Amino acid sequence: MANTTNDRSDRRWNTAAVLAVSASALLAFSAFDPVPAGEDPVRTVLVSDVPGETVSDVPVPVDAGSAVPRRLDVQVAGSLGPVTTLSQEESLKFALLLLEDGARFLRNQDQYTVTFHKRERIGGDLRQQEDIDMKVRHLPVFSVYMKWKTGQVGQQVVYNVEASPDRMWIKFGGARGLLPALKIDPSGDVAMRETRHPVTQAGILAMAERIIAHRREELEGKVPVVCVRAADGVVDDRPCYCFEFRYQSRDTSPVYRSSRIMIDTRYHIPLRAVNHTWGSDEQVSAEIPAEDTLIEEYMFSRFNFGVQLASEEFAPKFNRSRN
Repeated sequence: MANTTNDRSDRRWNTAAVLAVSASALLAFSAFDPVPAGEDPVRTVLVSDVPGETVSDVPVPVDAGSAVPRRLDVQVAGSLGPVTTLSQEESLKFALLLLEDGARFLRNQDQYTVTFHKRERIGGDLRQQEDIDMKVRHLPVFSVYMKWKTGQVGQQVVYNVEASPDRMWIKFGGARGLLPALKIDPSGDVAMRETRHPVTQAGILAMAERIIAHRREELEGKVPVVCVRAADGVVDDRPCYCFEFRYQSRDTSPVYRSSRIMIDTRYHIPLRAVNHTWGSDEQVSAEIPAEDTLIEEYMFSRFNFGVQLASEEFAPKFNRSRN
């Protein structure tokens, strides 16, 4: 009798345990997005060259004409899938999701080095391309060091929020290299004669945030735009998604007529931006914007997120051999 009673007790205990485990499994399953039959879940693939980092998890959208929404695998780093046909809203959302994901990645990078290439139209004149080596620190405070390799060769700039949040240091290169370093307002007239964006907005993260702000306005309907996902391309030997944005009129977009953005497929960070402004009626009607209307062209290359930078790298101390 005792054995029978124990057997019944064991069976009741086992039944309760099974129910508890089943309930736990059901709760765990419900915490994840379901994946339709025949589809694989989104993968996270380790990136070898940045310790502890994972490939971003924004899925590649499906064709706009697909009747059944589905999730796709994240593209394996270095691969480029076929360009999908997306609707206007889908293209905007995809670009925004990628950029927001890339911005999160960048905010988690304490520091990095990169080469910055730019051409800008200032005061109506399109300047020659400038190639600038940059060192950027996000933490504990934003700091940047820049040295010109072309254009104003040898020119150096330091901006360090900790040292002076409302001032930047500039040491001229070339024939003006004998002059002492100047401490000036980064947003003042003297500084802005040479650039469209102040040094306080230098770096990949700042450019990503500017582009994100535009995309949000467009999705909210504040700025009418035609957005197209163009053919994927390559920037600095890195595969990139490509998006083109075309604005309707000067009234709704006074500065920009069109914009072409290249986003790294691995890190989801913007690597190239080519922006055109408004020109004559003939220039505006042209299918491909003319060089005469180019207002900004920016590119980042040779970035290194694994570098360790000392605080002295962002000190306002200059000499010709400083790198």
